[in-house]
This record gives sequence, C-alpha cells and structure tokens, in this order.
Amino acid sequence: MQSPGLKLALRQFQKNRSFSLLNLLGLTLGLTTFLLIVLYVTDELSYDHYNINSGRIVRIHTDICLNGQVTSFADASPAIAAQLTQSYPEVEKAVRILPEEDHLFRKDKEDILEKRLAFVDPGFFQVFTITTIEGDPTAALLDPHSAILTSSTAKRWFNTTHAIGRTLIRAGDTIAYTVKAVIADMPAQSHFHYDILLSMLGNGMRKNHNFYAIYRMSTYVLLKPGADKTVFDAKLSKFMRRFAPEYAAMEDDNHGSYYVHLSAMPVTDIHLHSNRSDELEPGGSIQYVRIFSAVAVLVLLIAGINFMNLATARSVSRAREIGVRKVLGSARRALIAQFLGESVGMTLAAAILALILTILLLPRFNELTGKQLSVTVATLRWLLPALTAIAAIVGLGSGIWPAFFLSGFRPVEVLKGKASPGGKAGGFRNALVVVQFTISVFLIVGTLVVFRQLNYIRNKDLGFDRSQVLIVKNLDVLAGPPGAPAVAPGLGYLKNEVRSWPGVTDATITSFLPTGQRRWHNWGVRKGDPNALQTELWEVDEGYIPTMDMRLLLGRNFSRQYPTDSTAIILNETAARRFGIADDPLGKTIRYDGYWHGPINSTVIGVIKDFNFNSIRSAVTPLVLIDRPDYAPDLAVRIQPGQIPQILKNIKAQWPALGTHRPFEYSFMDEDFDAIYRAEQRMGRVVTVLSTLAILIACLGLFGLSAHAAEQRTKEIGIRKVLGADTKGIVALLSKDFARLIAIAIGIAVPLSWLASWRWLQDFAYRTTIGPRPFIVAASIVVILALLTTIFQSLKAAVINPAHTLRSE
Repeated sequence: MQSPGLKLALRQFQKNRSFSLLNLLGLTLGLTTFLLIVLYVTDELSYDHYNINSGRIVRIHTDICLNGQVTSFADASPAIAAQLTQSYPEVEKAVRILPEEDHLFRKDKEDILEKRLAFVDPGFFQVFTITTIEGDPTAALLDPHSAILTSSTAKRWFNTTHAIGRTLIRAGDTIAYTVKAVIADMPAQSHFHYDILLSMLGNGMRKNHNFYAIYRMSTYVLLKPGADKTVFDAKLSKFMRRFAPEYAAMEDDNHGSYYVHLSAMPVTDIHLHSNRSDELEPGGSIQYVRIFSAVAVLVLLIAGINFMNLATARSVSRAREIGVRKVLGSARRALIAQFLGESVGMTLAAAILALILTILLLPRFNELTGKQLSVTVATLRWLLPALTAIAAIVGLGSGIWPAFFLSGFRPVEVLKGKASPGGKAGGFRNALVVVQFTISVFLIVGTLVVFRQLNYIRNKDLGFDRSQVLIVKNLDVLAGPPGAPAVAPGLGYLKNEVRSWPGVTDATITSFLPTGQRRWHNWGVRKGDPNALQTELWEVDEGYIPTMDMRLLLGRNFSRQYPTDSTAIILNETAARRFGIADDPLGKTIRYDGYWHGPINSTVIGVIKDFNFNSIRSAVTPLVLIDRPDYAPDLAVRIQPGQIPQILKNIKAQWPALGTHRPFEYSFMDEDFDAIYRAEQRMGRVVTVLSTLAILIACLGLFGLSAHAAEQRTKEIGIRKVLGADTKGIVALLSKDFARLIAIAIGIAVPLSWLASWRWLQDFAYRTTIGPRPFIVAASIVVILALLTTIFQSLKAAVINPAHTLRSE
C-alpha cells in the first residue's frame, strides 16, 4: 500500500503536471550536463594514476638559458639516468624512453610502418605498471634484439596474442627482433602510448655520455619510499655544477644569462601541467579542466536555482492547503516531512533520469571531446553516491523554505487570507533569477570570445601559406628507379618529376614543416661575439621558401648555382635581431657547432619574414635555415587550385616505380595546422553546447516563474481590463519586473566575463581583442529570449476574459 505522504506527492504532481514536468526537465538537463563534464574532468585528472607507484615516479626536465632566452625541454641527456642511479641515494630506478616515430618492418612482401614504437631501458616495467599477457617483459628487455608487443599489435601481426618466438624483420637492414613478451594495450589515461617496445641495449644512443646532449629522450625516476621530492628537485638544479667540471665557470662568468638546470615533475602532473618541447604526446590543459569544472558548477547552479525558484513559487499556492491540514490535526513535523519528501523525491527522480540520459549521450559527447569515456561499474561506485548527495542537497535546499516557513503559519490567518507568504519569498527568488542570468551572460560571452580567438588563429597572417600544400610522407628510404643518383635517389627523382607536372607551383624536400612536430635546437655564435644564441636549425632546400610561399625580406634564396651555399644560412627576422645584425645581416658570419662534421662558419645570404612554426600561444623564436635536405622524410608540393586530385593520382601512379613496399601516406598542410588547435576547437564546441543548455534551463525557469506570476495576478488583470487597460499595458506590467532583473544580471555579468576572457587570452602570444561585440550579442540573446518567454505568458494572461476571472467576486 502507498503511504499517505506518497499519495499526496503523486496527487500534487498530477494536479500541477505541466509545472512539475517543467521543473523535472530543467533539473534533469542540468544534472546530465554536470555528469558529462564530471566524467570528462575525472578522466583528465586520472592520467598516469594507473601506475602502482605513481606517487614516486618523476620525469627529469632540462631548462637551458642562453643570453636570457630559456628553452624548456621534456628531455634529459642520455647519460643522466645512469648518473642519477649511481650518485643519488633517493633514486631507486631510472629508465629512459626513446621514441621512434617511424619504424618499417617487412611482412612477407609488404612493408608495414609502425608509428608507435620506442626503445626503453630494461627497468621500464619496474617503474611503470602495465599488465603482462605472456612472457617476462623485464627479462625480454635484457636482449638487444627482443621485441615486446601490445595485445592489439600481436593480433594485427599474427592474429593471436600468443606471439612469443615470432619475429619482426626490420626493412632495409633485415635485423630480426624476436617477440619475447606480450603486454596489454597501454591505458588510455597514459601520457604515452606505444605498440612495440624494443630494448635500449640495441640502440646506439645508450653510448652517449655527454651531459649537454639533448635528444628526444625522456628520463623517468622511481624514487625510494619516503624520498622528499622537493629536496631531490633542489639537488637536480645543481647536477651540472657537480658532474660537468667546466660548467660552473661558464655559469658564473655569464652571471645568470647562461645555465643548464635539471628539474623533476611528478608523472601524474605531466598530462595537464607540462607544455615543454619534445613531449611524447600532446597533453591536456589544466586551464581547460578548470574552465569545464567551473562551467559544470555554473550549469548545475542554474539548474538548482531554477528548481528552487519554481518549487518555492509553487508552494505559495499551497498556503490554504497547509491551513486546512493544520485545522484537521496535522502536526508541523508531518508537514515539514511532506514538503521535504516531495522535493527530495523530485530531485532523486531527476538524478535517475540524468544518469540514464548521460549514458545515452556519452557516444555523442565522446565525438565532441575526442574522449573514450564510459560508465563502468567502477565509475558507478563513486558516481552514484555523489549524484545522490547532489540530488539530496538540491532537494533539501528547494524544500526547506516551504517546509519550515509555510508550516509555521497560523491556520486562522491563512484561511482568512491574512497571511501573505509570497511576498517574503519574492526577494529571494528575484535574487536567484539575477544569479541565473548572470551566469548565462557570462557563458555566452566566454563562448563568443573563444570563437573569436579561433577565428583569429585561422585568419592570422602566419608568414606562410598553408593552403594548397600536399605533404607526401615517409620518403627517406625510397630506392628510386634504375639509374637514379646514389644519394637519396627516390627523393630527388620524385621531387624533380613532380615539379615538372602541370598544376605544380613548386616542391621541396625537408624534415621540418611549420605544422610538423620535428624540431632541432642548436647554438650559434656571431663572429666577434662571445655569447651564443639558441635557435631552431632547419634543413631545407632551394624549393622550401617558394613552396611555403614565405616572404624573403633581404638577400636571396638558396641556389644550386652557388656551390658556396653548402655553408650558407638564411635567418628569420627574430634571429637577425637576436644576433644583433638586423640592420645589416647579409654577409655576416655565424658559427654553428656539430650540425655537420664540426664547427662551421656559415654566411648569412638572406632574411625571411617571421612565420609561426609553433602554436600562437608562443612568440616566434630565432630560426636558421640551412641548405641540407638529404634523406629528409617529407615532400611538400604546392599545387594550383583545382589540381589536387590529378596530382595525387599522378604520385600514386609513380609510387610502385620508386622501389618501396611502404604504403602511400599524405596529408594537407591546412589540416595539419587545424590539428594543432584541435583542443581549442573542441573547447569552443563544448562551451557552446553548455551555454545553450544553460540558457535553455534558465528560460525554462523564467517560463515557469512568469506563468506563476501571471496566475497569481489573474484577478488584478481582470480588474485592470474592466477599468480599461489594454493588452499592451498588461503585458508591459507583467514583463517589467523580469526585465529589470535581466538588466541587473547583465550589469553584473559584463565586467566578470570581460575579466575572465582577458585572463584566458593572456595565454596566447598572439590574440584577438575582446571589443564590445561579445557583450552586446550576449546581452541581446538573453534579453530577447527572456522577453519572449515572459511576453508569451503575459499575453496568455492578458487575453483571458475578465468575466471568467472575476466570476466569484
């Protein structure tokens, strides 16, 4: 049998069905939005916590300062790991990861390109926790010619996870690697992912003992239990002074303008807090996590306020019910329990619906965010209690006013109409409406500023033209047709062929692209200046500048007509300025150490306009181009509009003649550029959806409140119409209070949203201006939607025949 309280609650729901459904819908949408963002944020914060010893693992970083210019690397010299193990008692184990971007293996007559491969030290599995499916991975890494496969890679190669004893043959030199272990696929919440692991003992990099050498090699340290990370970090900053005897004098002589400092970052901080050069994979952003967390709270706050407003507004109409029930003997405790029970029951129902809706929407949300989120049993263990607690808090918050305030009325006063509960709650409800729409305006402005910045990025003059450029990849091992030159034969042959085709403007062979990931840092010294300058050093050819459509400001391009160009360089504007030769750079000598066969004195033959080759979050840094494209992996081709399909077809037709079984791979530079800002684009889309939901929820609340206000004033409206008031005047009367609240909300939201937008834009070295437009658009959207909502309800009330509303008077 149903309890009396439940019967009353169901009766109230049936009596005010549309109102109750409206309230339930708003809260369900708010909780669903909140849950989706909570799953996203939880996923972002859980990176690398899968390691059993995650609290003791740190990565060693290197910061190099030259002439006040600091470059921060996610790397450390190959020699540092062994030195840390020998000389630092708090270090239990130190291991290195050397990623190999492209590794070609031969399977039957086909070459298979493995892109997620790395060389690791034998202690790798003593630091990182990855499930073993078959074999002993630690023992396997003691063999320089062993391979460890993930389960999906083993299935892809051998159609089974039982792959021990199988071999992988490296194409080109026919080195065989024997599979000695199979491991589970690396967790999604890891800052690196590899399909094949090879032993560092088989890589020549292990023999490098130079503490100054910086390669794309990550070094991880497992600290002993109880080790103080702060003390260890302080010791690392003095590493070079301790183990490189000549370093201390160099640092002291330069008075802080030159240093090489090591530091340690907890592995669990890497994904969200590290933005260094040479990251193993693109990371997340703690800024976006904070933004999404704030938005989730704001949307939940709007939904909660909405629910409380509607609940308290509707409870006013139940004052006579309370009076009757108290006359019939109901205790105040029972009335309090009834109100709180109805409110909490409604929020719990909304929570259940929100959980179901969250599960249904997760696939679409994953497409929006690029995640692989799911609701598992482990997720439900913490999600259900948290959701129940939130529902209970919102339910109690919305039910507490009617429960304690209305239940305290004297029944005689209520039944005589002397008690007026609505007025005492009106001020509180108005304040909540202001908060709702302040948040809505704030979110709309934020969305508009994000899209304004993204549009600025897409349309900014980057110093090169990324449109109509085809990138053909992985050409460095092409054999070329019979009779081709011995040095990079396939490369030169294909480039010359492509340049001769109709529809091709120019082509270039290079390892370095403005939208690529490969970077090479080196140090140059201007003749007569003892101070070195750290620059990017890119190997290109004579076709690079015209293919990228870059602007040559001074001098000339590289040319095969000048044999001396083998030691010539071209600077960007920033490099010329930082070398102190911006006024007269041509003919100046810059010495670089070790990028060929030792120190080389290079002559400046040209200066190009600065172009952005990193994210525009960072300012353009010094860049030097050298004429040395041998064995570069990429061919960039500038193609005339409308000719891309034909050129692609022609290159594919040439591919078999180049003597390779490697699959044909290509991309377009504009797509590669867009990928750099994918996180910002996703954030823009997510914030847009959230802002839309926030406005929808707020308008649902306003719809209900305006309906309630019109209902409460039906007799007043009838009297005004009898006395000659027209529909226009009545609509204005009912709308003006809400219009005033919206105006207050806009006045509060504008400075807050400007401050938040300004702070977000400071993270970009190149950024748009905010301007008044986002605020005007946001205010207009909110005003129009709010007025349409209230005017609709006002019109409904204004057109009612006064004879019906005043019949009993």
